Amino acid sequence: MTEVADFLVIIPTFRRPQTLRAAILSAQSQTGVTKRIVVVDDSPEGSADEVVRSFPGVIYLKNPEPSGGWPGRVRNYGFAATRKMEIGAKYLHFLDDDDAVAEGYYANVKETFTKDRRIGVVFGILRPTCRFSDDPEIRQRQEQHLQNLGEWRIMVARQPWLYDSIPAVRGWLFSLHAMFGPEMFLCSGGVVRHEHFMALGGFPDIRITEDFAFFTKAIRHFGVRFLKREAVAYGVGEAESLWTPLDLRGRAKMAHMKEFLETLRLRQQQLQTELGESRYNLLKRIFGAEQSLLERWAIPALERRGYFNDLYHMTAPDRFAKGAGPGAFPPVISRPTPF
Repeated sequence: MTEVADFLVIIPTFRRPQTLRAAILSAQSQTGVTKRIVVVDDSPEGSADEVVRSFPGVIYLKNPEPSGGWPGRVRNYGFAATRKMEIGAKYLHFLDDDDAVAEGYYANVKETFTKDRRIGVVFGILRPTCRFSDDPEIRQRQEQHLQNLGEWRIMVARQPWLYDSIPAVRGWLFSLHAMFGPEMFLCSGGVVRHEHFMALGGFPDIRITEDFAFFTKAIRHFGVRFLKREAVAYGVGEAESLWTPLDLRGRAKMAHMKEFLETLRLRQQQLQTELGESRYNLLKRIFGAEQSLLERWAIPALERRGYFNDLYHMTAPDRFAKGAGPGAFPPVISRPTPF
């Protein structure tokens, strides 16, 4: 086996050369850590090869069986290929091709893992960004999409922002939220220990919510820490996006939503089977009571004191630059969303 790096970065990609270039550069530019970067091209024609060849040391893999929009399969293939190539690493980061790692994030993650061997996952804030279209109609939809996702990222980050400040019950709160709450982060926002990914068998063979399901298991089994800093600039609103197409409309959008909700239902069924019906229902009631307390009292009170201001500035800097205060953002809600 080759020398063990700090980070193994696996980047699935599909016909997005411009954003892929930025994603690779953002990982390659991380200082204070060693890393191996692997790009897994899911396009039948191998469109990413030329981009990757411009980055010496970055490994290019072409998926022999293009997934047709199944990100978990692409990530699992990439990981299995690195095992065959005997690429070793301490930490594993799956970076989407339209995301970019924030400066200094890997060094911060490494320090957090090193200080606490009991944790298996580290994640941080996702800041939505968008490469806007020149078409005015598409751009208008992109801007609305970006605003909606910015608000969602704020809502789902307020709980972990608070949980991480309560060390006595931090692990318990994160575990409950992973099982019953809206997703706290998407795939690019989290880093997992390499051996834990192997122990959990990789991403489950479901589409759309495979990262929710995987990280739910990882958090429950191995623990988590939340960093009050930007993890990645999270690309949204790309008209040609394979994973969450902006142009989904009508029946396609309904089918996407139906599949999303079905995969969430299956995840809850698996949890219920694993925990047993009685324990599952008890924990779900406890989580509901805890969320009610947070939404009705704790978060509004803390918001008035400016407790989340740093979060708002990180997640929606443009809105704050225009004078938007905490009251401009919607209240916490407990339902997940596919967009």
